[in-house]
Amino acid sequence: MASTSFLNQFQDLDFTNEEQGAVFTPTIQWDSLNDDSNLLIIGKMISSNPIDDNAVVRAFQGIWKHDKIVSITTVKANYYRIKFPTEDIRNDILSRGPWTFKGDWLALAASNPNYSIDEYSFLSMNVWIRIYGIPSILMDDDDIANHTGNSLGATIGTFVKVDTRRIDLNMVNYLRIGIVLDVTKPVRHCVAIGGSGPSQKLCPLQYERLPTLCHGCGIIGHALDACSTFKPTSDSKLQYGDWLRYIPPKKQEQNTRSKGSI
Repeated sequence: MASTSFLNQFQDLDFTNEEQGAVFTPTIQWDSLNDDSNLLIIGKMISSNPIDDNAVVRAFQGIWKHDKIVSITTVKANYYRIKFPTEDIRNDILSRGPWTFKGDWLALAASNPNYSIDEYSFLSMNVWIRIYGIPSILMDDDDIANHTGNSLGATIGTFVKVDTRRIDLNMVNYLRIGIVLDVTKPVRHCVAIGGSGPSQKLCPLQYERLPTLCHGCGIIGHALDACSTFKPTSDSKLQYGDWLRYIPPKKQEQNTRSKGSI
């Protein structure tokens, strides 16, 4: 199996006409009755630490249980092929998250039969975000809460939905929205409401079950000691930290999952 560093060497090369000559391979007629790509997910552990692939497989077999997973196998180091019994279950797993193992992110992508394993990109993550400091008048009515969440969520990532259920007594203190987050960008600390100037209000953000986050650059997927862009000095003031992460209590998390949220 070619290493990523080996494949990267080809990105800036110039190829001869002979090398670029097209070779026509046999046309593959997909048999829709036997094509199970709609049941498959490709997963990749995003981590700057060594990963025990066998431990990852065992962990997610336990998390997803036998009634929700047919098989999970290691394709190559840190990559997994996961098969589910139905397309609905597969799509539910894809839409929920983030899925983590020992704090590191298991990124997921729907299987594409035309891709090699190295062609998958894992640039986005489904996550619940809690927005604090929202005026109660913008949350008490479900229609207004949905409109507020849609507007604010679009500034953070790709908006999915607002959770208008009151799953605990503190729900009135925050607005909970599901978004698809671009993991190539630093996570945001807040969103602003109320226009600009004195009327503007900054609303802090917390990310539920946020995976490993660099406290220097704010990018998901590596820790501060593995950061290639941020080198702390003795007087550095870190702008990111574990305070951005919220871990829901087990009982609350189980109730949320049972209702099909992301």
